[in-house]
Amino acid sequence: MEPPTEASIELEHSIAFSGIPGGLFYHPAGEHFIFASGGTVVIQSFLDPHDQHFLAGHDGPISSLCMSKSGRYFASGQNGENSDVLVWDFETKQICYRLSEHDHGIKCIAFSDDELLLCSVGVDNDGKMIIWDLSNGYIVCSAKANPHPTSCVAWGGMVKDIKRRDTEKYLLCTSGAKTSVVWSLDPYLGELTSEQIHTTGRGEQTRENLVVEFSADRETIYCGTTSGDFALINVRLMKLSKTVPACKLGITSLLSWPEGVICGGGDGTITTFDSTYNDIQQCQLDGPIVAMIFSPDKAEVVAGTSKGFVYRVRLEGLQSLLLCENHCAPVICVAFAPEASDKFATASVDNTLRIWDSGDYTVITTAIVKDAGAPTCLVYSLDMLVSGWDDGIIRAHDVDSGNPLWLIENAHRAGVTALTLSHNQRFILSGGSQGEVRVWELRTRELVSHLKEHTLPVKSIALYEDNFHAISCSRDRSILCWDLRSERRITSHQQRMGGINSVALSKDQTMVLTVGQERRVISWDLRDQNPVAVRDLSPNLDDEATTIAISHDGKLLATAGSAQLVKLWSVKSFDLLAVGEGHSGLVNDLKFSPDDRQIVSVGEDGGVFIFNVYV
Repeated sequence: MEPPTEASIELEHSIAFSGIPGGLFYHPAGEHFIFASGGTVVIQSFLDPHDQHFLAGHDGPISSLCMSKSGRYFASGQNGENSDVLVWDFETKQICYRLSEHDHGIKCIAFSDDELLLCSVGVDNDGKMIIWDLSNGYIVCSAKANPHPTSCVAWGGMVKDIKRRDTEKYLLCTSGAKTSVVWSLDPYLGELTSEQIHTTGRGEQTRENLVVEFSADRETIYCGTTSGDFALINVRLMKLSKTVPACKLGITSLLSWPEGVICGGGDGTITTFDSTYNDIQQCQLDGPIVAMIFSPDKAEVVAGTSKGFVYRVRLEGLQSLLLCENHCAPVICVAFAPEASDKFATASVDNTLRIWDSGDYTVITTAIVKDAGAPTCLVYSLDMLVSGWDDGIIRAHDVDSGNPLWLIENAHRAGVTALTLSHNQRFILSGGSQGEVRVWELRTRELVSHLKEHTLPVKSIALYEDNFHAISCSRDRSILCWDLRSERRITSHQQRMGGINSVALSKDQTMVLTVGQERRVISWDLRDQNPVAVRDLSPNLDDEATTIAISHDGKLLATAGSAQLVKLWSVKSFDLLAVGEGHSGLVNDLKFSPDDRQIVSVGEDGGVFIFNVYV
């Protein structure tokens, strides 16, 4: 049968919550919440996990995110060379403005209450605060960021005159290292004036301000600090009035409303205070609170933690409901069980192995491994997860409970780098960082074979369907074919330049495909010493693929790597058929689902991306 001449991939779902400070929003329409996933802004439905909108405009991880009061606009900023601020329209999901004035990165951004202005503050190396006109995208005025460094910014309505009536000048506050600065902006003259307010008195504990918020009546500024209390600044008198202890490990998120204050702490607590600043109730979530936002009716808050959990918390009784969970560190590998497309497993540097339901993207099972370094490889059978780790141990966990089943200590002295499970599930092959390939009997966990010819780490292993022959590739540029029964090498092939990162076998098992530092897809026939076909991954050879996978029907080939793209190729012609965007960091691994309808990719941005494949 001829391979398909047309194919496409579409990003179906993103499992990633970046956990940037203040980067979680409850849209006033009440149906969606908004957050950053690497370099993408995600608009997700509360009710339907398949209802996600992906807004891509950044070429690096988003560092700051904000939403206007009515939900009409939201803005995102990134760090790096292209440290732009993008202003988005919620209804059209299109970019209104690309604001390119900052260098090095964006620390914080905020809309004015009337949605006419946007304030952006750069990172320490940038040191600029800029006010933008949202009617045309032009700069109203700019100033040197103060304090230095600035951690957060908030608008406080309009400056009031002596009779507490609104004037035509805007009020805003920036806060950061030990001080807060209250600014008065005349938008017509483009003038900014400031007054510095110290939140640390003589002989008192030094406080670094992490978050800032105005009270509902705009008469008080609340500054959440690293010492776990919040400072109250009287706007009329422009001085610190008092401090209120709230939690341990600093206040990392703060909300104000007429009933009082809600504090999210670095210790994972959410504490509510009444209007006299007496604490009323408290609940505990998993991980430091990085963002909180009210629902439109203020009956609940949505809270995100640095461990990747997002909760809905009812303010009456502070009862929490888990909305979604995500990895909070780079994801290294992904695996499907044979013949099961409804679930897949991932392993992350956050020291967790997770099994996900492909239907609603919830976590079915979590296994936590401590003091083992990072996971490096993963295989998934219907009854266990087998993973390799930096500490040289191969571990198995039950797929239903996540409990440890067994381990092979000292499987590889300097770390396990590759794993594959035999098709009859009777043995596993492992590769090590010192170049060795080993065969282990699964029932007894005894070493069956030790094969050592590679001189650098083994990056990938593929097993033939007969379970008697295997292919290994290494950073030493070599591809070796092994006869496992006689425990000897049959063939050896050498890539011309650079190490090899990943290997895959064609469906008829006559062709070996590799990717690596040569930045090409190379096809090998083991009967011929030279490559059969070579295809550049990109026109200027700037894309180093770290992983390769072949569809189970043998028609499609997928690669991903440093270009942060998932690329779909024809196996027969090597034509590029489609490109999938979503990642904002190196892609570490990808796999086709057993039914070939989806590709799941994982990367350094902590994201798990599910792509639908259409042929």
